[in-house]
Amino acid sequence: MAKIGCRLTLLASLICSAAQADGKLDEAKAHVASGTSLYDENNFRAALVEFQKAYELAPSYKLLFNIAQVEMELQDYAGALKAYTRYLKEGGPDVPSERATQVNAEIDRLKGRVGFLVVQTTAGAQVLVDDVQVGYAPLADPIPVAAGQHRVTVTANGRDPVNRVFDVAGKETVTAALALDPASSALLPKQAPPVAAPRGPKSKTPEHVMWGVTGAFVVGAGVFGVIAHGDSNDLTALRNTYPVTADQLSSQHSKTVRDAALTDAFTGAAIVSAGIALYLMISRSSEPPHERTLTLNVTPTGVGMMGRF
Repeated sequence: MAKIGCRLTLLASLICSAAQADGKLDEAKAHVASGTSLYDENNFRAALVEFQKAYELAPSYKLLFNIAQVEMELQDYAGALKAYTRYLKEGGPDVPSERATQVNAEIDRLKGRVGFLVVQTTAGAQVLVDDVQVGYAPLADPIPVAAGQHRVTVTANGRDPVNRVFDVAGKETVTAALALDPASSALLPKQAPPVAAPRGPKSKTPEHVMWGVTGAFVVGAGVFGVIAHGDSNDLTALRNTYPVTADQLSSQHSKTVRDAALTDAFTGAAIVSAGIALYLMISRSSEPPHERTLTLNVTPTGVGMMGRF
């Protein structure tokens, strides 16, 4: 790692004179020193982060050589190829001829270990390779990747991500075509709720049933009215009979009262059911403003009706 230490010194001498007032320079030097130490410890991923941060703070083509070496250690041949190529391009005539020859030889060797992915998907979709974002479709250039397996993921707002794994050999160009599913219903324009078709006239069945019930109550009232009338006559006759016991009078009186009460009950029930039938007949062809309910209670002693209109 002695070479990297030497490059640290060269970097400082290169940018100190041109950027003495740049407050980011000291921070960049610190990242280079940290990256060098991590490289010596074989912690290549951390070293790469440090060198990349130093380049971000104080760009120098010399740092690209360091970055390329670390990516070689990580077997990221596509990254190393990119860094070496940028090193020669940004360094230009400042790159020593011996170093340029060395780097060109590395580039030729790396080209045999790097393939390319051409991603075809919906325009505007985000493209990731091995969970690292590389841009948005359509991409201007093929994506360089190291030979091996690579997972391509495409995603867009409102659509489920789609991913596939592709095998890419060195110097091979593989087309990765991934179609996104249609946008989910959550982001589609909302449609107006369906309008219910107008309902036709209501059935006449409940109305007919209630008129039938009314008729039955009228018949019952008539029958028990006749019986109650006969009971009343019998009670009057019994009272004029002699001799007669108190028990006979009490029994006949109870019978008369009971049959009269039943007559009243059936009469009341007939009136209520007739009212319900009439209401159903009037409201059958119109939509009620709210739910209407009716409850009829018939007992031997009376008739009751409860409802909500």
